[in-house]
Amino acid sequence: MNSIFERLDTWAEKQPDKLLFSFLDISGNQTEKYSYSEFIYRTNAIASSLHNEHGFSSGDRILLAYPPGLEMICAFFACARLGLIPVPAYPPTSHGFESSLNKMTYIAKDCQAKAILTSRDYYWSVKLNMSRTNIAESLFSTSYISKLNWINTEDFRDVNKNGFPKGHSDILFLQYTSGSTSEPKGVMVSHQNILHNCDLATDFVPVGVSWLPQYHDMGLIGYYIYIALKGGTTYGFSPLDFIQRPALWLESITKYKATASSAPNFAFEYCLQPGKISEKTLESLDLSSLEYLMTAAEPVIPSTYTRFLKFFEPHGLKPESLFAAFGLAENTLAVTNYGRTYVSVDPVAFKQNKLKLLPQLSEPSCGTNIMNCGAPQGDIIVRIVDPHTRHALKEGQIGEVWIAGKSKCLGYWDKPELTKKLFQASIVGENQNANNYLRTGDIGFMHQDELYICGRAKDMIIIRGLNYYPQDIEKIVEQTAPAYVRHGFTAAFDVFEGEEKLVVLVGVKNPKNLPDPVPIVDAIRKGLNVQTHIIAFISAREIPKTSSGKIMRHKAKELWEAGQLNVLQQYSGAVEVDHLHDESKGPVSPFEELKLKYGFQGNETYSLGKAGLESIDLAVLLHDIKELLKDKGADELSKQIDIRLIQEISISELFELVNQFDNASALAILRLKNMIGRLQKEHTALEQKMMLSDTHLTFDPTAPVYPKHHKATDVLLTGGTGFFGPFILKSILEQTDQRVYVLIRAANEEQGMERLLAAMDSVEPLSPQLTVLFKQRVIPVCGDLGQHQLGLSRDKWDFLANQVQEIYHNGATVNYLFNYDKMRNVNVIGTNEILKLAFDGTPKIFNHISTTFIFGWAVKDVLYETDSNDNINLLDFGYSQTKWVSEQIVKDAMSRGLKGRIFRPALITPSINGGGHNFDISIRLIAFMVNNGIGVDAQNQISFSPADMAASNIVAISNLPETINRTFHVTRDEYANMGDITDIITKLTGTKFEIFKLKEFVPVIIDRCTKGDLLFPLLDFLVRSVENISAMEFKLYDNSNYRNGRNASPVGRLDPTLEETVRGILLFLQKNEIINVDFLPTEQGEEVVHVALQRSVEAS
Repeated sequence: MNSIFERLDTWAEKQPDKLLFSFLDISGNQTEKYSYSEFIYRTNAIASSLHNEHGFSSGDRILLAYPPGLEMICAFFACARLGLIPVPAYPPTSHGFESSLNKMTYIAKDCQAKAILTSRDYYWSVKLNMSRTNIAESLFSTSYISKLNWINTEDFRDVNKNGFPKGHSDILFLQYTSGSTSEPKGVMVSHQNILHNCDLATDFVPVGVSWLPQYHDMGLIGYYIYIALKGGTTYGFSPLDFIQRPALWLESITKYKATASSAPNFAFEYCLQPGKISEKTLESLDLSSLEYLMTAAEPVIPSTYTRFLKFFEPHGLKPESLFAAFGLAENTLAVTNYGRTYVSVDPVAFKQNKLKLLPQLSEPSCGTNIMNCGAPQGDIIVRIVDPHTRHALKEGQIGEVWIAGKSKCLGYWDKPELTKKLFQASIVGENQNANNYLRTGDIGFMHQDELYICGRAKDMIIIRGLNYYPQDIEKIVEQTAPAYVRHGFTAAFDVFEGEEKLVVLVGVKNPKNLPDPVPIVDAIRKGLNVQTHIIAFISAREIPKTSSGKIMRHKAKELWEAGQLNVLQQYSGAVEVDHLHDESKGPVSPFEELKLKYGFQGNETYSLGKAGLESIDLAVLLHDIKELLKDKGADELSKQIDIRLIQEISISELFELVNQFDNASALAILRLKNMIGRLQKEHTALEQKMMLSDTHLTFDPTAPVYPKHHKATDVLLTGGTGFFGPFILKSILEQTDQRVYVLIRAANEEQGMERLLAAMDSVEPLSPQLTVLFKQRVIPVCGDLGQHQLGLSRDKWDFLANQVQEIYHNGATVNYLFNYDKMRNVNVIGTNEILKLAFDGTPKIFNHISTTFIFGWAVKDVLYETDSNDNINLLDFGYSQTKWVSEQIVKDAMSRGLKGRIFRPALITPSINGGGHNFDISIRLIAFMVNNGIGVDAQNQISFSPADMAASNIVAISNLPETINRTFHVTRDEYANMGDITDIITKLTGTKFEIFKLKEFVPVIIDRCTKGDLLFPLLDFLVRSVENISAMEFKLYDNSNYRNGRNASPVGRLDPTLEETVRGILLFLQKNEIINVDFLPTEQGEEVVHVALQRSVEAS
């Protein structure tokens, strides 16, 4: 077997519907998931797009820069499918941005990367960070990565119809060493390395839980590559979420009955800190499912190991499940496993590099006890060698750890000399044909055939699993305070205080003139993204050095820990994050209040668009941000903040941006205003480019062959539980004898049926006759428009493809705040998926429920049913954009032989009896006008269509064969404006309205609208749109096709009167306690009621 894909594809064939990967948010809710078949499809979609649109060649290196999530894993496997070499990189964030950007730039240049794959929200976060950071922006503009194409893989949703050739590279990927910036080296990991090490490290089908970084070997290889190759399942979440809520790790193990998990030593120590795991959480934990809980990636502290086992054993943790291991990227991942004991050594002899074992203490104490890392796995060879003479040492002797075997990687990318030195080492006295060894740089010994790691040959600092070179830290200190610090007299090392922490000893020139420690600590954080635990100023002569002038860091550490240094001043740079404000520390800043209000920590790497905020939350957050900017004197900037762009930026970058205004100068505000303007312009251009690329089918269909007389006995309805869907379903049941399959998000058919019945009940209580029809002819289908293959199994897809002869595609996300990207998955990709089904199997008629919003802000006098809006600049909000694109896709399908119809309703209102659950913009606006007694003098056509009438006519027209391949404007026959509406409300209820011109009307709304009003979430939309609304004041809709079709049908329904329509709206608002007005008990009012009821009876 030469490729990891032979094994992965075999598992996908055996268990296509088994869950492979799931990603969780901080609350443990699933945000992404892939079954084996879905993952194969997703990676093929990315691979085909990379091949057809970008033309990479086998062996090209491609940088991966993603926030935590599954898209990076999809991109990794997609690159490997093509024979490209993926290069995972730490994604720069606002914290330590410059150092991370420098490192990523170095990696890109070192491996000569051809492009950077990323996600949309991360791309915009990087752009924002660079724009607000002068240094980063100037560095970026001249750096290697500024010349690379940043490719958003989230745009690639379908396998390109041209396919792609499956390539191969012996190098599967490059794993760059983590930590500081001193020339990170790219380890060349082959397919064979992965296959060999995987079988040694994992001998069962695992269910894993992991929060480990996905760009790090233990996270990426151990919990995403190995899991996939062993047929298992991984539940992942962000490292930041672990730090904020470590209980999530143990809760997830319990919930999913995980069998495998791993973490560095600090994580186990972190969970033992008081208060980190609450008593309530402890009561619910059950860790008994774990077969494999590994501690590795940094020195394992025996006391941590034993305390963790003792603490969690009552909660199901088995002693045999917890163990220490040793591994490194240069040997793919694992070297030894299953270390469960420790030895006590004589500390005096140990400092002399001699091993003298003592009787094991009952309670381990750091410094004298060394953890057993287990025996070498499989055929991996571990030798202990004198690093100076290269002679092999015997068991019980301390030396450098050397490794041989098939897991040993190919070497370092483009570093042949270093590769030969470290990967092809030979032991003196052994046959030349013997093994070539990997020199690890780690010091250890063998005892009873198991490995014990004592330390490192180099002075490498390891903090939370990341490697830092001390010389990088020392250089920053000397460059930050050159007037105070003596050159060459700084020593950096790590100490263990519950976890590994950084200590910096600084030798000063003048003991009476000490530097300010804060800028130094800040420079280390910005430069290397590591927190300094302690910085101590001492006399330069106290820094120990060798006779040749080299700093003796180990000796400096000994002196520090023994308290033998004369410290002039000591500063702690460690700041514990307290998310609950301590009032004793003074008032919290407005921006901190904002974070607390929305439950954000401020370091989330995902965007607002993916934060799960409802429209009201998103609107209120934007409002709060704008108000804060106004308070800071940035009124013009507050007007420029666009909710569409804000949704693309990560939460951490957003709060980093707004936090600058605490002490922002006028110049800084102007610069940010210009920066946001540039980003918004670029965002619009990229959005429109994506829209145009989305307007065609993503597959190449075969035209259906229709029978002479097409009859539909079975239909499929999407969006059955939305506002309009139940009315369509009711009309199908009343007008036809068709069996109706309804696509619905539900865990099972029973739950799906409950949701459908509840939705139908919102229209009006079902009559006994309709209840019988419903139970006989309605079948829920559990799926999801936003998922590949509609979230259906292959068998269910094939069944529907061959059973259904007609489709009503009504499903869509309706929202005036969300941008194109946030709505694209359901409204655009979902339309593509449902059209795939339409072309598959038996020939089908496709009835597409579109909207007049596809015209956007068109100012044409009359919009005809043959018009389709050729100017995408008229579309500036996500709903109109996605509905326009989805209609273009349907037209593309119809041009390829699919028979169908397009229906464009305008403003659908509740039924004439006030039925439904519509909270659309028109309903919100009327409610606000009634409650505030304000109206508007504008001539814009208001085309209100009650949902029951509109749905009935759509189904009636769809039952006429002669209406095939036409478009219908589902609008009122007679013109009406908002003044007509308010006049009728006054007539029916006596409500008086103060009338304003349109441009005065919106400021009045702004002045009176509060966060409790239904209209509040749409306030920003109205403010942005007032000029456009005014410009199209005299636009009218022609509905000739609709009138002709409706009149040709024996069950077609004429428009109800405008009074009946308005009364239905008021009844709905009253029923939902949104307005507090009563109808006037007049004869005229009673007559309206009588007519409405009579029409309702006739319709039934």
